[in-house]
Amino acid sequence: MNSDSMSHDLWKLVLGESLLKLQHLKYFVAVFEEGSFSAGAQRVNATQSGMSMHVRQLEDRYQVQLLNRSSTGVTPTEAGKRFYRDAVRVMYAATEAEANLQAFSGSVTGHVTVGLMPTFTRAVLGPALTRFTKDFPNIKIAVREAYSGELSRQVLSGELDFAVVPASDVNVRLRASLMATDQEYLVVSSESDIVADGSVRLAELPPLDLVLPSRENARRLKIDQYLAMNGIEPRRLMELDSMFTTLDLVARSDWTTILPGILCLPDLAGDRRRVIPITGPDLSVDYLRIEPISVPFSDASQTFYSFLMDELVTALDQLGQAEFPRAP
Repeated sequence: MNSDSMSHDLWKLVLGESLLKLQHLKYFVAVFEEGSFSAGAQRVNATQSGMSMHVRQLEDRYQVQLLNRSSTGVTPTEAGKRFYRDAVRVMYAATEAEANLQAFSGSVTGHVTVGLMPTFTRAVLGPALTRFTKDFPNIKIAVREAYSGELSRQVLSGELDFAVVPASDVNVRLRASLMATDQEYLVVSSESDIVADGSVRLAELPPLDLVLPSRENARRLKIDQYLAMNGIEPRRLMELDSMFTTLDLVARSDWTTILPGILCLPDLAGDRRRVIPITGPDLSVDYLRIEPISVPFSDASQTFYSFLMDELVTALDQLGQAEFPRAP
């Protein structure tokens, strides 16, 4: 049987025996994306033997090999790659249909699990949650904070409905949508003698003691490229994957850091840290919403996302109107 007829029959079988066939698709997609039966089984909380049996039933029913098995895992055949694309579309449509029915039932309910980078949890999340929980008490929400690499992993594994990450190379199994563009700022102690006439050119400063996140953070690659392209070499470089420790260290010492603008909002007064715009050239960061390609955005997710976007736009407007303190 060729892949076109398999795709056509797939829709008929899903409609005829939806529970069983959607389970087939769910299991196959998990194995395909994870590259092994054991990892796929762990992802969907099933047994490895059960996963293997379901995929084998698909292959036997259509007399087509979907996966090549080996001791190191599985690789898809051409038919398997085509079937994966079809399976993802069917799973997406089924989930979207269920979400539409829920929307017609009345008030929005459900559960949303969101992953956010520390940039959002410091200045944007609190106001968004305050308004959201008041207006939509029937939606349960859970928020996890992590850096981009871990958030992408959790979205892929189904642990998160969506996540917000800095722009980078997005996994092909994820759908990415641009939310907004922010600017990166130099952040120093309020006692620092770095003089800035409204902004600063990093290349014109003496070598800095610079704290940056590790290369697991998507922002780090862009910052490294910026420093290299502009001939900027830190005197000392520390890798620190703790945003609040970074902020505390900067406030207490001569260490400096580079942070997105919305994270710096609480420091605009300059009481413990000064926030200095970077120019010559600017250094920007794009924020992306990422989600699985096989799962449509639920009404509950869309509702919370709209609150998050409102607060993000408000925060960026505040930055656009801010006056930045100068050296004492």
